[in-house]
Amino acid sequence: MARTSRNDWLDEGLDALRDGGEGALTIDGLCARVGRTKGSFYHHFQDIAAFFEALLARWEERQTSAPIHHAEGGGSPEQRRDRLSAMVRSLDGRLDLSVRAWALRDERASAVLRRVDARRVDYLASLHASEGRARDTALLLARLEYAAFIGAQQLFADLSDESTRSLERALDRALELLAEDRPAPRLEGSTGRRRAR
Repeated sequence: MARTSRNDWLDEGLDALRDGGEGALTIDGLCARVGRTKGSFYHHFQDIAAFFEALLARWEERQTSAPIHHAEGGGSPEQRRDRLSAMVRSLDGRLDLSVRAWALRDERASAVLRRVDARRVDYLASLHASEGRARDTALLLARLEYAAFIGAQQLFADLSDESTRSLERALDRALELLAEDRPAPRLEGSTGRRRAR
């Protein structure tokens, strides 16, 4: 029988999280999924808390670091955006939804999700800025784009590929029009709300 690696445990854990939520992440349940003993689990992880930490890091790597790295292989901002979009379309949207649900109930997952959301918005802002947009405009567009992405994950998880691409094109056009037609407001804080005067 082939040896089960740390990443094998983590990948099975991500599948369990996607399929059953964080309640499926028990040592007994994971051992049953992997077909290994608790001794094998403890060979790789000190305890379930260490597994959770490694699992969230694996999710961040697969769903955020890898797409950004892939996008950076492009040349122009447009090529990087196209590469990012293609990679993101291939990701497991249900897994992201499961992590978001977990983060509502667990501070450890919530902290990782906040970091990931910030990384994603920052990367989108860097793409907008590399297209010659001012920093405030780039950040505003990135926040709107990411908010639309998260909303689409929640509302339209079962869209066909063609419908997804059509929605992406409509969003891109809306963001272009917004960037061209009005100056960006000054953004305050992490929520992007304007201060009352």
